[in-house]
Amino acid sequence: MEFLGTVLGLVAFIFILGLIIAVHEGGHFFFARRAGILAREFAFGMGPILWKKKKGETVYSVRAFPIGGFCAIAGEELEDDPFKDRPRVKLDIKNEVIHGFYLNVENDDIKLPVYDIMEYDIFDQEETGNLYMEVIREGERFKFSVDPQAMVYLEKLEYQIAPYNRTLGAKSKRARAMVMFGGPLMNFLLAILAFFIFALMRGFPNTNSNKVSGMDEDNPTLAYEAGLRNNDKITKLKSGNLELVINAWDDISNFMASYTNAGKITPIEVEYVRNNQTATTNVLPSILFSSLAIEGQIHYVNNNPVGIKVLNYISASDGMINNSALEKYYTKELIITKFNNIEATNLGEVFALLNNFQGNNEMDALNKIELTILSDGETATVKVQPYSKAIMDYQMKTNGIPVVKVAMGISPSYKFNFLKSIGYGFTETLNSSTAVFSTLKMLFTRIISVKSLSSFVGIGAVTVKLAKQGILPLLHWLGLLSVNIGLMNLLPIPALDGGRLVFLGYEAITKKKPNQKVETWLIGITMLLLFGLMIFVTINEILRIF
Repeated sequence: MEFLGTVLGLVAFIFILGLIIAVHEGGHFFFARRAGILAREFAFGMGPILWKKKKGETVYSVRAFPIGGFCAIAGEELEDDPFKDRPRVKLDIKNEVIHGFYLNVENDDIKLPVYDIMEYDIFDQEETGNLYMEVIREGERFKFSVDPQAMVYLEKLEYQIAPYNRTLGAKSKRARAMVMFGGPLMNFLLAILAFFIFALMRGFPNTNSNKVSGMDEDNPTLAYEAGLRNNDKITKLKSGNLELVINAWDDISNFMASYTNAGKITPIEVEYVRNNQTATTNVLPSILFSSLAIEGQIHYVNNNPVGIKVLNYISASDGMINNSALEKYYTKELIITKFNNIEATNLGEVFALLNNFQGNNEMDALNKIELTILSDGETATVKVQPYSKAIMDYQMKTNGIPVVKVAMGISPSYKFNFLKSIGYGFTETLNSSTAVFSTLKMLFTRIISVKSLSSFVGIGAVTVKLAKQGILPLLHWLGLLSVNIGLMNLLPIPALDGGRLVFLGYEAITKKKPNQKVETWLIGITMLLLFGLMIFVTINEILRIF
C-alpha cells in the first residue's frame, strides 16, 4: 500500500509540474500568436525529443527530462543566418517560389537540383515584403521569391524561416512585454483557480458552531482516542481552575489560548452532547514545538509528570534547523526532561524560552539549546538548533504556524461559501506572493542559506507526501508552486522573463534597442549559472536525504 501511494504521488508530481510548465509556456505562446509572432516549438521538458507533432506552424514536443519546458519564439534570441559559410544549397521550388532550403547538398536521397548562392534576403528587416534568393546553376543566374513560411532542412533539424515581421523584435514594446509577462501571468491565474477550487471543496470554518469535525479512524487524533466523534457538540471545557462554557468555536480557541498561556499540563475535561445525551471525557493535549519539528505530550509516571514524551519527530538538518542529534534516541520511547536547565514540565518557561529564541548568531553555540532526554531508561544530553525567530515569524505570518501550539486534535465543521472561495483564490495568491519575497529577503540577508533551497527532488518528495493526504493538500500545493514559479520568472535575471522585461525597460528609457549579441550572451551566461545553481541545490538535497 505504501508503494502504491508513492507511485501515485510521483504521478501527481509529474502532473502538477507538467501543468504548471504547460500553463506558463502556454502564456508565452498565446500572446506570441496573438501578436503574429512565429512560435516554432512548444516543448514540455528539456533534452532529447521523445515525441513531437507539428500542427500548423508549431511543433509540439515532449522531451526527455521533465524539469522545465520552453516556447521557441522567433526573434527571442539572435536569429542565425542558415546560409552563413554555406555557398551551395538544394532548393524546393514550386511556381518560381522557394518553399524549402536543403543545406546538406551531399545527401543523394534529396532529389533536388543544387544551386550556388549569390545573394539573398529571407529576413526582410526593412519590411518591403520582398523575400528572395539569387542563385546560379550551370552558369545561369536565377532570382526566386521565397515563401514566408519556407522551411530550412538541416541533417537532423528542420525549422521555418522567420521574416522580420514575424519576430519578437518587430512588435511594439507593449506586445513584447505581454509575451514576456504572459507566462507568469498564466501562473498567477492558475494559482487563483487552484486556491479557489481548494476553498470550494474544503469550505470555511463554521465559527458560530461548537460542533467538531475531523475525527478519522484512519488517522486518529488524541480527541478521537478519548472518545470524541464527528458532529459531537462541545458544551464545556475545564482544566483545574480554568473553565469555560462553549457556545461557538471561538470559545474553544480562547480556552486553548488561556490553557497554553498558563502553561497547563493537566488533562482537559471535555463535556459534549451526542444524540441529545451529555457525556464527558478527558483529553491530554499534544504540544507541537514547531521550531524543533517535535510533537510531544506530558508524560506521567505514577501520576507524576516527568517530562515530554515525543509522539512525532521529523529529523532535519538543512542549515535552518538541526535536530538530527535526536535521531538515534527516537526509539519506542523518548522523553525530554529539560530544555537547557528548565524542567520540561514547566511549560510556561519552556514556551518563553522557545518564543524568545533569536538564532542567527555569529557564535554557533548561541544558536543551539541543550535537551536532557531519557531514552530506554538512560539519560543523555543533546544540542539542537531550532528555527530562528525570523523564520518562525515568517511561518506565523504566512502559514499561521506558531512557535508552540497546544491542541486536542479537533477541528470545526466547515460550510460551503462560493463568494468566499473566490476571494480566497485572490487573497491566498497574494499571500503566497508575499511569502516568496519574504523568503528571498531572508536568503539575501543570510537568515537562510542556499543550502536550504529545494530542488525538484525536494518538491517531488513534498508532493508525494501530500498526495497521500488527498486532493485538497495537492490543490493548495499546486497553487503555491504556481505562484513561486511565476514570481521567480519575474526576477530581473537575463535568462528569465523578468530579465527580458528589464531589457524592454532599457529600450523604453533610452529609445534604442539593446545590442542583441550582448543580450544573447547575457542570457546564455545566466542560464548556465542557473543550471549550476540547480545542480548544486539538487546534489546538496540528495546528500541531505541520504
